[in-house]
Amino acid sequence: MSAQVSLQPVDAADLAADERPETRTDLMFIDLHTHSHYSDGLPSVSQIEEHCLRTGIGVALTDHNQIRGSVLLSQREKFPCLPGIEVGTREGLEFLVYFPDAGRLEDYFMRAVEPYLLSRFLVRSHIPTMECLDIAHDMGAYVSLAHPFAFGRKSLDFQQRSRKTNETFVDEVVSRVDAVELFNGGVPAKVNRRAAAYLSEIDKPITVGSDSHRLKTYGSCGVYLRGERPTGSAPLFEMLSGNSVHNTEQSLGSIALTLPIIMLKHTQFFIAAGNHPWRRQR
Repeated sequence: MSAQVSLQPVDAADLAADERPETRTDLMFIDLHTHSHYSDGLPSVSQIEEHCLRTGIGVALTDHNQIRGSVLLSQREKFPCLPGIEVGTREGLEFLVYFPDAGRLEDYFMRAVEPYLLSRFLVRSHIPTMECLDIAHDMGAYVSLAHPFAFGRKSLDFQQRSRKTNETFVDEVVSRVDAVELFNGGVPAKVNRRAAAYLSEIDKPITVGSDSHRLKTYGSCGVYLRGERPTGSAPLFEMLSGNSVHNTEQSLGSIALTLPIIMLKHTQFFIAAGNHPWRRQR
């Protein structure tokens, strides 16, 4: 891992020693993990665009198993936006899959996501993890393992103990991803500490994202990429995939505020699919 990449939250002293990143013209800030109302977030595409234009940040809109918002933002090219998606696999792990253009993201969705969607679950699908990763890399994606020690099936610790995976499963996953999410703004602090400790022991590039489900926390976490502010998604993808992470911003969001949003959106998804036990099947 590059010595310039911090595994700890950036504080005032750190930034003063190397100029404040947000004032440097050779650095680009991007929040690499966000959600919109197309999955389990609240913000609309227009609200996200307005917020990013006002604050000067870039984002990767990574909705769960959904690409409509990300494609719209990328095609408009109003601000730096990296086409992406958060894919939930059969085993329960979740991956942030980024592409250099919206067209390739659409192709990936049709090939590796849409055929495997589950009507009962917003964040899961039945695509096997290794197939998900193989197809992504075949199509030129950059893949990061999201919140590697979050609760339940999302955790590498859970997968290591699971009887449904073999003893080499976790090692194979980590070897196949391009990066691992060092810090996620939507999980408890102890989860991020576990991720930081794990990443300090392996040689792997990092990503950082707010995992925002509400507009207020967009841009609270992210990475500073080396390079001038790009006008399209392809240069932004090259900056990320070229391991040009210079520094990070890390700030925990309010889980108490976010959790009700997620629960409400998942319930709405379940009802809309006609699977809620209170809804009579036709």
